[in-house]
Amino acid sequence: MDWALSAVLYANCLTSQNDLVDICLIRHTRPQIEAGICYGRLDLDLAKSFEQEAVLAAAVLPSGFQHVYSSPLQRCRKLADFLGFNYRLDDRLRELDFGDWEGRSWAEISESSFKDWTDNVEAFIFPGGESFAEFQARVEQFLSQLPGGRTLLITHAGVIKVAYGMLAGKPLNEATAFAVEYGQCLRVVDGLPSLLPASNRSLLSPLA
Repeated sequence: MDWALSAVLYANCLTSQNDLVDICLIRHTRPQIEAGICYGRLDLDLAKSFEQEAVLAAAVLPSGFQHVYSSPLQRCRKLADFLGFNYRLDDRLRELDFGDWEGRSWAEISESSFKDWTDNVEAFIFPGGESFAEFQARVEQFLSQLPGGRTLLITHAGVIKVAYGMLAGKPLNEATAFAVEYGQCLRVVDGLPSLLPASNRSLLSPLA
């Protein structure tokens, strides 16, 4: 099923449910890696500024979560532990697997390969990794199986982009262009999205 149809059907399914759909997706804080490096499945540790960033991230989260899930990668698990919630790990919340591109600088990746990806996002398969369609399918499957009630997902930028498209019924180009910073939270209530910026974010150095 293509993105447009999938997003519309999923959004319609959510709005037809009796329970209020209230989902918060928070991105992990800054990882310990140089700027300009491609990473997805790499299990990176967090930067030394983790605690400061985590405090800011926690400050904007609503209360009363009935369900909390986290990606199993340590950059998400450490934030989940810091937030103090009882949570479940789910592999479907992992970041997109960039395959052979993992750990390489974006500058090393050939222009033709990068163009192939950006020209056909849905069909492109990362060498040694997964396609966007496979990535979308696992995230969508996870979202479709969520119980009702207020839910928190501690995850990655790519997952949040897909969820934004699915939960808010957005087209692919808008979903993939959606920007969420480290430690920032997307909240979607019955299809209406809003970003919860970390308070006093200016205390942090600029994001890589």
